[in-house]
Amino acid sequence: MRPRFALGALPALLVLCLASSLTACGIDSTGPINAGAPASGLPAPGGHPAAAVHVYFSSPLGLERVSRPYRGPDTLQAAVDRLVAGPDPAERSRGLVSFIPPGTPAPAAVTRERDLADVYVPPHWTANPTALRQLVCTTADAVALSHGTRPQEARIRLHRPEGGEANTEECASP
Repeated sequence: MRPRFALGALPALLVLCLASSLTACGIDSTGPINAGAPASGLPAPGGHPAAAVHVYFSSPLGLERVSRPYRGPDTLQAAVDRLVAGPDPAERSRGLVSFIPPGTPAPAAVTRERDLADVYVPPHWTANPTALRQLVCTTADAVALSHGTRPQEARIRLHRPEGGEANTEECASP
């Protein structure tokens, strides 16, 4: 009968230990503590230039956003230029690749409105769907960074050298 008694007392003993550990931890209640300025992110539109641009490379999991240091006036063209340059050695070692062939000239990119950019694709630029998605998402991210919106809200008009109607694209969640 003793084993039954020991098993029956076990839950009560656990509750007692748990209650005492929660109430006797020795930490006094405190209020807010001054610890400096609050966290801050990238500057608001119209403020100082961004400290980074973002480019999108391909991985086995889909497109991945990569930050590149940059301080300058034209974040849109800087982002496109860095995309065309391809992943650096550290990014390649993480499995990131670009479907934009090496040596490809960078498209010209211009912001027209708060949520609209025109991208002029050079002749003989790749028609690979992943490469175009990399370009659209990189451009949308740069537009959003410059104007304080979200990349999903930006519209990107792709102009082909052969003319015709420009295609308006959006960056769905990469």
